[in-house]
Amino acid sequence: MFVCTGNICRSPMAEVLFAHMAPEAEVSSAGTMDWSGQPAHDYAIAAMAEQGLDLSAHRSRRLSDYLVDESDLIVAMTRNHGWSVAARSEAKAAATFLPAELSRLAADVGNRNGAVGADWVAQLHSQRDSKASARFIGRAADEIPDPIGESLPYFRDIADRLERELAPAAARLRA
Repeated sequence: MFVCTGNICRSPMAEVLFAHMAPEAEVSSAGTMDWSGQPAHDYAIAAMAEQGLDLSAHRSRRLSDYLVDESDLIVAMTRNHGWSVAARSEAKAAATFLPAELSRLAADVGNRNGAVGADWVAQLHSQRDSKASARFIGRAADEIPDPIGESLPYFRDIADRLERELAPAAARLRA
């Protein structure tokens, strides 16, 4: 599950990108604010359409305890989003990563090789260094900035960054 603020920009773009990169994965998204039922931002839809991906049917939903509990892997767009997950479930904090952090750790752990998803995610968490474990999630530089209020080219940049940062993890998950 991908998590951002309103579930209308970053997390739905990441969801559709990751679903395309790892079609066997069950992928979802949610937002920390209650903007439930809102369509994806027009520029998010446009940026994904340029990549041949359809975001037009997306409707936002709020992060819930149930969604957190049901997710084996949670990818937050910022550390604050990750901390929102941890506030709902301390156990799921260890399954929460920023996009670039996820791919870095996946490179260390290697391919999933048919392992149960939760076991692979536990291996990812075990690769965090002790300093990172204290705050449990990524680096400030790994955060994906909110494109709301920005231009279509900025949304394209965010989409490109999400694809670039998620692709290595998607490949490791598939293998």
